[in-house]
Amino acid sequence: MRKVVMACLLGFAALQGVMVTSQALAQGQQQQGGKGKGKGAPSRPTPQVARCPDLGVGTTAFVTEVPGQAPLGPNEIAVTWQVRNDGNTPFVTGNVADTSVALEYTTAAGPTRIAIAPAITTLDADGHVSLAYAHAVRGVVRGVVPPEAMGRRLRLRLVYASEGTRRGIPDCNEANNVAPLPPRPPATPVSAPAPSGR
Repeated sequence: MRKVVMACLLGFAALQGVMVTSQALAQGQQQQGGKGKGKGAPSRPTPQVARCPDLGVGTTAFVTEVPGQAPLGPNEIAVTWQVRNDGNTPFVTGNVADTSVALEYTTAAGPTRIAIAPAITTLDADGHVSLAYAHAVRGVVRGVVPPEAMGRRLRLRLVYASEGTRRGIPDCNEANNVAPLPPRPPATPVSAPAPSGR
């Protein structure tokens, strides 16, 4: 009986030794495999942030007169605006007409344009229309509000000449291309006729 107990103890000790040894070997292989992977396999590049301009319509305000222009007429309004480049690269295009600010109102049928003005007229050294990133330009758009637009909310919208084709619009984020206007002030009154003297 003593021999059987001794044989069992020796067998158990041998089995424990084999298990400890195999675990140590497995851990060593994992560590070596991890080191080898780090040296042999190329590391994944960190994702690059897209480099593109992001034009948006910023600060807006109704004005009662535009310096250097004729006085506002009946039912005519003028709105100043700011277009800024919130992207991380300059906006560059070949033509002033490529980017405009439109004064619109919307109905169930869609937007209706009242007036439009060029958004960016600044030219760079090469003669291209340009707006550096983190820069802004200011402008004004004026137009006569038609009777069907009375009581409707107006908005300013950045418009690209290539909008219908969806090609060549250099804008990372078009979500900031619309600026709803607050309720407009009363329309410019029509001049009263001169008294006839009777």
